[in-house]
Amino acid sequence: MDNFKTCAVCGKKAAFHSAYLKQEFCKKHFERMLMRRIRSNMVSNGMRGHVFHLLNENPCGFDLLDFLFVEKSGSKKIDLSSHTLEDFAIAVMKYFLFHEESKIRIRGKDRFSPLFNVSEDEIFSFFSLKNKSVAKNRRRGKDQSVIDFLSEIEKRRPGGMISLVKAGIELEII
Repeated sequence: MDNFKTCAVCGKKAAFHSAYLKQEFCKKHFERMLMRRIRSNMVSNGMRGHVFHLLNENPCGFDLLDFLFVEKSGSKKIDLSSHTLEDFAIAVMKYFLFHEESKIRIRGKDRFSPLFNVSEDEIFSFFSLKNKSVAKNRRRGKDQSVIDFLSEIEKRRPGGMISLVKAGIELEII
């Protein structure tokens, strides 16, 4: 009897487990799911017909954006921020815990963060499946304490960080 898990879409051997979606994905369908989510983020925020300039803020997020938008062109100029789900979850939690205003936003006048609901684990897995390594984002002090706390919540309730970020969006914190 085989002990490997199968892709929820095609039934092939799974390469990634999404705790949030409670599904397994093969390499092909994991990549499609991730790209679809990023494209959906862009479309739902009116990011069509732009020239994208990439900002190097979050090492793993920058690597993914650089991979996706190497030759992107269009008429309007907008900066893509490489902040990930963890960055936004930290910002929202710091607002609630320490009453700190968020320094990052999902969307600004000339700036957009398309990875606001993409976790660093998904980015690491994406590149790992392509046999490439990615630099991890190092956090210190208060940010590290908050992410440790959020990671424990995420273990008990997969999708907790996404729910927190959605609340931050609704409350206009981020």
